[in-house]
Amino acid sequence: MKTNFRLFIILFFIVQALQAQTTREEKRASRLEERAHRIERRDSISRIPVGSYMSLSIVSPITPFPRINMGYTQGINSHWSAGGSIGVGFQGLPFTNSDIEDYSLYEIRPEVLYFIGKGEKFTNYIGLELFYINSKETHLNNSFKPINDANGTVELIRYDSASYQRIKSGFLFNFGEYTRLSDKLMLRLNFGLGMRFKDNSYSDVENPSFSEFRSDAWSIIGNPNPRRNEGLSKGFEFNMDFRLVYKLN
Repeated sequence: MKTNFRLFIILFFIVQALQAQTTREEKRASRLEERAHRIERRDSISRIPVGSYMSLSIVSPITPFPRINMGYTQGINSHWSAGGSIGVGFQGLPFTNSDIEDYSLYEIRPEVLYFIGKGEKFTNYIGLELFYINSKETHLNNSFKPINDANGTVELIRYDSASYQRIKSGFLFNFGEYTRLSDKLMLRLNFGLGMRFKDNSYSDVENPSFSEFRSDAWSIIGNPNPRRNEGLSKGFEFNMDFRLVYKLN
């Protein structure tokens, strides 16, 4: 009887030990599987569309010169892509200035991208972008600083109505990344820094009045209105854009 009891105890502990070992192995396998899933999800998020895709700017409609900007990009190989975007602005867009009329704009932005990474798994990119923007609008009851100051005697022209045109061109060195939203949709975040050349011109000025420049707040902190100074200027250009990407292949 005692021998049977001892055998029972021994078998009981053997079974418990085997069950404990099995449980540890199952937990270890579960942890490894969960880790593999995390790596797979991370890799899928960092996989960018090196093929062709279309994109829509989310930022362009809410800028001081609002427009709808759409683009197309074609992959050349595993590291290079080329494409560009076209933008169109018109009177009636939600963020069009209420003090202007007959607003219109078009822009062209070709670009080349180089993806940073190995194989087909990329997150970040660098690129070069050129841009040309041409906008026209009619201003009402406003003023501007003319390029022709009549030998220093005219520093500000006020008017009832005037036609304004802005031509802006330049280049940007871009840096950004893609974030996957679904199998077809991605979000592209882009930052750019470069140079721009801008030419503001006024014509068809109605009821002009000439006066000296007033020393008000914006003359001290700098002119916040990009339309106010007539003439050609150059300077640094900074651009930030969020684009919704739809993969075609």
